[in-house]
Amino acid sequence: MRRRADPGAPSRIGVTVTRRVGNAVQRNRVKRLVREVFRRNRHMFPEGCDVVVIAKSGAPALGYEDVRAELARARRRMTSLLPPLSAP
Repeated sequence: MRRRADPGAPSRIGVTVTRRVGNAVQRNRVKRLVREVFRRNRHMFPEGCDVVVIAKSGAPALGYEDVRAELARARRRMTSLLPPLSAP
């Protein structure tokens, strides 16, 4: 997770899924699932952040709630590490 210079900008997500995760159908399902979880839970992430998700080999077995819980856990860990917003 990285904070952009424009703090009022909406959060964005990038998803990387390598061939080790599975075939093209499985990789695309993982990407769609992660994007959908992010879309429905955008409020969990501070505005002006870029989020990059790198899927691991067990990702195709995960469901919606599993992905949501993983993103929430990552957000909690990363929010404490982000530098505070500087006043303009």
